[in-house]
Amino acid sequence: MLLKHHLPIEKSPSGVVDHYNNISLQGEICFGYNFVAEYDENIHSLTQLLCLLDALFYLNDHIKHVQLPKKQWQQSKPWQALVQAFNTESLSRFEFYSHPLNGLNETQRPLFNHIDSQRVSPKRPINLTQEVYRRFDNELGKFISFKVADPDADIGIFHQWMHHPRVSEFWEMDLPKEELKSYLTDKFNTPFNLPLIGYFDDEAFGYFEVYWAAEDRIAPYYAWQAYDRGLHLLVGNDAYRGTRFFKAWCKAISHFIFLDCPMTQKIVLEPRHDNQKLFNQINKLGFIKEYEFEFPHKRAALISIEKVKFYKENFQC
Repeated sequence: MLLKHHLPIEKSPSGVVDHYNNISLQGEICFGYNFVAEYDENIHSLTQLLCLLDALFYLNDHIKHVQLPKKQWQQSKPWQALVQAFNTESLSRFEFYSHPLNGLNETQRPLFNHIDSQRVSPKRPINLTQEVYRRFDNELGKFISFKVADPDADIGIFHQWMHHPRVSEFWEMDLPKEELKSYLTDKFNTPFNLPLIGYFDDEAFGYFEVYWAAEDRIAPYYAWQAYDRGLHLLVGNDAYRGTRFFKAWCKAISHFIFLDCPMTQKIVLEPRHDNQKLFNQINKLGFIKEYEFEFPHKRAALISIEKVKFYKENFQC
């Protein structure tokens, strides 16, 4: 569900409250970690309920589990929609944050099989178009979203970013506009790559390529599993550099990857081995540097994170 609106939700002595919409999620804590929510008849949409649950978890690290008892909530349409999605009235942090409702596009993804002379790949989701992910980052106070890159509409900003001295130092793709457009078109039309533009409150800030590791050039250099995914990235908008923005977009793109395919258990990156600024930041989110290796075009470092560790480090699951 791609949430479009979010207003500040505040912590209260017994839960959280949204004063603007006159709604709240109040309740009591059982066993030190289980929040039992009281019914609020003013909650009129699933979006409102999801935002309240998100804020409740974010503002209360000790809450690991939430229950919305049927006896109180069964007449609520938002509650009915929540139960239909989660198949329960009671959910943990992990169940909440690992559910596609938390940011993923609702479009159903057809699957395709790819067979070539070298390898039989498992069924992959067919790539989407337009916006694929949107969530409100409570810590930053901004929406972050990702849209599939359009070779025609996005070539201007893509060309600008690739010619930024800081970006070209690592990407080495300060090429003419037509060549860059061909590059984007190729990524757009290749089923194993998903080229994305990242946005903070709908202002473009960076470019991301999400790829299936088994079909990528990285495959010969580590013991990949069939559903591992990799990531190439750049931040082209200087206004969104810095630790707080890095944490927000790195968390969000990783979240998207794990939501997009539930079978994915690992994300890998292969930055240049001397990209120390990236290493310093990404380690704080739970990523580790496994080792260095020689690509034909560079000496690279294998950076990775497992799914369970990602949710533990970034959502306190």
